Amino acid sequence: MYRILPKSMLSLFVLVLPLISFANSPLDIKKSAPQSYIVVKGDTLWDISAMYLASPWLWPRLWQVNEYIENPHLIYPGDKLNLVWRDGQPILTLKPMVKLSPKVRVLDKQAVPVVRDSLLLPYLEFDRLMTRTQLDQEARVLGSSHGKHFFASDELLYITGEQHQSKWGIFHPTETYTRGEHQVVLLKQVAWATLHSSDQQISGLQVTKQVQEILRDDIALPIIDPASSPLNSRFYPQPSPPEMTAQILGAVDGGQYLAKDQVVVIDQGTDDALVQGSTFELYQQASPITAFEGDSQLIQQAKENNLQLPNFRIGSLMVIRPYQYFSLALITESQQPVGLDAIVQAPVSP
Repeated sequence: MYRILPKSMLSLFVLVLPLISFANSPLDIKKSAPQSYIVVKGDTLWDISAMYLASPWLWPRLWQVNEYIENPHLIYPGDKLNLVWRDGQPILTLKPMVKLSPKVRVLDKQAVPVVRDSLLLPYLEFDRLMTRTQLDQEARVLGSSHGKHFFASDELLYITGEQHQSKWGIFHPTETYTRGEHQVVLLKQVAWATLHSSDQQISGLQVTKQVQEILRDDIALPIIDPASSPLNSRFYPQPSPPEMTAQILGAVDGGQYLAKDQVVVIDQGTDDALVQGSTFELYQQASPITAFEGDSQLIQQAKENNLQLPNFRIGSLMVIRPYQYFSLALITESQQPVGLDAIVQAPVSP
């Protein structure tokens, strides 16, 4: 008799599959990796991983779990990392330079993030992908008392509804992305504001920073309290589910060619077992074989047979904010400009 696993157990099984599939693959330690390293302010977990590993997404296998740390992936400036070998396998151990209780270490705001907070936090404070139904429920920019179509940063801006949150972001809806029957709208932030006044139908916002013009009917979103969000900046890189592929649908900042530290939208999400830190590798499709007059018969035959040369690796990206059917992902490495046609696939075991 077969037993059907509960959905919660099945989801957990799917999430650990990437790590299980790489459990027996050898770790490739870089020749330049230091035997010991003291973490400094400004380091990121991805940079430290790349310092030791040719494949930074294998970080969970290199990192030695420390029983006295509640979250073993939290590392702090001043901590000393030591590369040791046990049973023929490389392991990184940690010696805290400042002894803190597990609770204090977890709550410490200075723990090394997986990537720079400036690249990550803007996508955790606000929803950047929304369905049309969700957009219809959000506050809208009504305008200013001057009746202008465009608003300057020193003007008082009015939005719909009685509001109580103190900090706000103003967004333009831009691209709409489709995956089967599912659609999301990408929001681009154009301004920051604070609550100035509020009554039963209208609230006033004072614009504090503006990077683009604010238009009537733009979206106003309150800043999400990190304490109430299941997402945060303290996660670690890990391989995406085996053999998974994804498509880059577009870039948050627009453009056809992208580079390191840019954020893109991909067509996979939590329903596909992606989590914060899920990593993909980027490949460019190889050029087709060409043949010219005078080339050998073997070259001519290879062209006629449409022989395909191997694709070549051009970088990597990491999921920083997964949604149900889509995700926002950060390009963590780019050896050349990354086009929207780049091949996105799960890391292959070394």
